[in-house]
Amino acid sequence: MSGRAANQNLRVLISGAGSGVGLACAYVFASRGAELILCDSDGVALTRASDATGGFSRFCDVVSESSVAVFASEIAAKFDTFDILINAAGKSYVRTLGMMQMSRTMLPTLRRGSGRRLIINVAPAGGLKLSRMFPYASSREGFQGLSDALADQTRGSMIDVVTITPDVRFDAASGDSPFYRVEHVDEDSTAGRILELVTSARPDWRQRDVRRSRRA
Repeated sequence: MSGRAANQNLRVLISGAGSGVGLACAYVFASRGAELILCDSDGVALTRASDATGGFSRFCDVVSESSVAVFASEIAAKFDTFDILINAAGKSYVRTLGMMQMSRTMLPTLRRGSGRRLIINVAPAGGLKLSRMFPYASSREGFQGLSDALADQTRGSMIDVVTITPDVRFDAASGDSPFYRVEHVDEDSTAGRILELVTSARPDWRQRDVRRSRRA
């Protein structure tokens, strides 16, 4: 049995780890002793996140098929497998496209593992929204549909696909128009929910308290 298996440590891959919910997840999982694989298209932010959390990091632009393929190839060569994939890169349609490309490309490596594994898709949120006075075309329905289609591909296996809708708050948009509002994502709260989900799914994970200084 490998040292990793004996210690029941958790290996978590996070896309979009340089900022937003992805960065909040990197901090919260690092604080519980998980082994991190981080990627982002912002090299400076990614380096900062890696330095702060101790995670392995590589550049990856999730909307580029070739970039995702290169990243997946390196991860497959360096790591035997991983346990959790958190798709949190990009906004709006970028989040949706990135979720599908990362999940499909990383799935063969994820399948190498044992025990319950998770693909956690963080739905797009944040930004300027129309008020409820008017209907608006949201990308969340499309995101959910594609996430459900991905779940169909893993049905019957030990890999579960879960969609998380971020916790948000609304503020009135600047200006005189009453028809718009700004949606703000509560990144720490959302990351906390994801940690709770993983903890429930993997009771064998032996968490440990790791003190790290969070840097902006």
